[in-house]
Amino acid sequence: MGDTSSHGMDDTEAEDLRAFERRLVEVVTTEKSNTFRWRLVLGAIFACSAISACHWMRDAKESGSPVFRILSSHSAFAFSVATVCLLIMYGFNHAAKQDPAILRNTREILSPFRLNCDNKGRLIPLPSPNE
Repeated sequence: MGDTSSHGMDDTEAEDLRAFERRLVEVVTTEKSNTFRWRLVLGAIFACSAISACHWMRDAKESGSPVFRILSSHSAFAFSVATVCLLIMYGFNHAAKQDPAILRNTREILSPFRLNCDNKGRLIPLPSPNE
């Protein structure tokens, strides 16, 4: 946070800001761990799809069958492909929201107080207009 005396804050205000910053960092860290969990799920489902696709391709007796019959006989592949498609659509939707909503809202609220925050939740004092 820097030197509080240059910004005209007393010790109570500075401690409140430090507590706010700690909580914001905690919330952002929790949200990032959720992102890691979804990447892990996507990776596992993708691996399941790849393995079941290899089994499907090795099944020579099904080479002339219609697609829906093949998918019904290889339910693991059908389920994993459908799940991968859903997770990819979810991922595109999630990627459109680059910053977590909490950071966008916090930046909007902090701007009148000449403060901002980085993507990790750390507070950044903004220079005053006369500096």
